[in-house]
Amino acid sequence: MSAGGDDGPGGDAVYETRCLTAAMLEVGQTHEARLSFSREQVERYCEFSGDRNAIHRDPEAARRRFPGVRDVVVPGGLVQSTVSGILGTSFPGDGTLGLTFAPERFRKPVCPDDPVVITFEITRIRSGIVEMDIRMADAEGNPVSSAKAKVIPPDDAYRAWWKQSHR
Repeated sequence: MSAGGDDGPGGDAVYETRCLTAAMLEVGQTHEARLSFSREQVERYCEFSGDRNAIHRDPEAARRRFPGVRDVVVPGGLVQSTVSGILGTSFPGDGTLGLTFAPERFRKPVCPDDPVVITFEITRIRSGIVEMDIRMADAEGNPVSSAKAKVIPPDDAYRAWWKQSHR
């Protein structure tokens, strides 16, 4: 899986790690992650999570459920956990606490190696709580899914510790 040009969890590199406080963020600010999921990541996720749905293991089952797909379907939970990883690693980053994450049903399936773009946009900041709209699109810009999230970014004391420990 790649994000912003680097491999994400399970890949060879890591996401760019940041630690942004609420004061460093503003309404309208965006962050974009470009990623794809490998067949091996789908298999590992299904093994770890216990997801035995045939559409994630058998291309024929996936085609019967979603005519025209070329391969198995990436589990929504794998995509959602990746979004959570981006929130806690890159935007706002290390030290972020998740409050809510409300994903929408996928409008179309994602298959292994399909490039997707996930855009995070800050819609509100109030009392240290950051609200975001999250949009996922395919390589052509067609909507795939969306979500809303509320997070608490790290405070100044955590950021000071983080900066000291990441020298």
